[in-house]
Amino acid sequence: MHGGRKLHILVVSLFLATVIGGLIAIKIGNEQKTAKRKSKAFSSVTDTASLKPFSGRNPDSCDGIPFSIVSVFVEIYGVDFQNSLLKLSNTFLPCGTFISDFDSMDSFLSQNVSFSVDAQTITFPAGQIMTSKLNSVYLNGDVNNYPLDQFDAVFNIRGRFGPANSDLPIQVVVYGAPLGYSLAVVTTANTQNTAVSVSITLRRTAPILGFAFIIMGLMWVMSLLAVAVAYFTWFIKKDRRSELPYIIFSVTLLFAMPTIRNAMPNAPPIGVLADQMVTGWAMLLLSLSVISHFVNVLYYTYSDWMKAVQAV
Repeated sequence: MHGGRKLHILVVSLFLATVIGGLIAIKIGNEQKTAKRKSKAFSSVTDTASLKPFSGRNPDSCDGIPFSIVSVFVEIYGVDFQNSLLKLSNTFLPCGTFISDFDSMDSFLSQNVSFSVDAQTITFPAGQIMTSKLNSVYLNGDVNNYPLDQFDAVFNIRGRFGPANSDLPIQVVVYGAPLGYSLAVVTTANTQNTAVSVSITLRRTAPILGFAFIIMGLMWVMSLLAVAVAYFTWFIKKDRRSELPYIIFSVTLLFAMPTIRNAMPNAPPIGVLADQMVTGWAMLLLSLSVISHFVNVLYYTYSDWMKAVQAV
């Protein structure tokens, strides 16, 4: 008896240690994957022949950039699939002759600079710092294919400077880790590095897909179990009568199924591919199971009443 108790304690301890260790491993792995996605940047500059060298005094932020150029760091921070928008945060870094003065915190422009990011224009006057700007671009895709949906966004970035609105040499660096999505980015610059086309493809990450398919599988299993209980009641059970636990089980699942469905990560409104594959069928099977139990109750209630009438 004493040895059996020790064995139970050991098994429970190992189970708890495995669960806690697994959760910690998932947390660490997720943080590493997120940091890796955020650090993965895509730069537009491949040929520096058209850029003007600069050997003067530059702020520390421009170390390693020996050219007169403005860098644009585009972070993809959000996906609004319901409104077909990709949310961007743009951070600007002027270097070389585009800086009139700088201190330990900011750099000040030597002349007027403007950018067009897709259909939005961003303007910075001379003598001011270039603050970060938020904007959105059109997101093309069909959320009806959730969780196998894919989205694409294509936009152009171009800069101008000075009183003559001359073409501005720019470098565009794209990065980001929007919640639940993996990125594939292609940046293409013209030969003068004054205009950049950015093409972005977004897909659901493997953990999101895995979680969604697990929930879809569980919905099928629970629905089929409800059908199995109804079948067992009618054809296998000795007295063939539905019992209260069977009815509660089926009714509870029927009303819980939409909530379980909405537990899928980043789930859009009902009507997408996942609903056509699972939710609709699950609701149908559960509804039939509930109807089966109530028909069973009515049938045997009526049968018992008829027997009582005949016995009088």
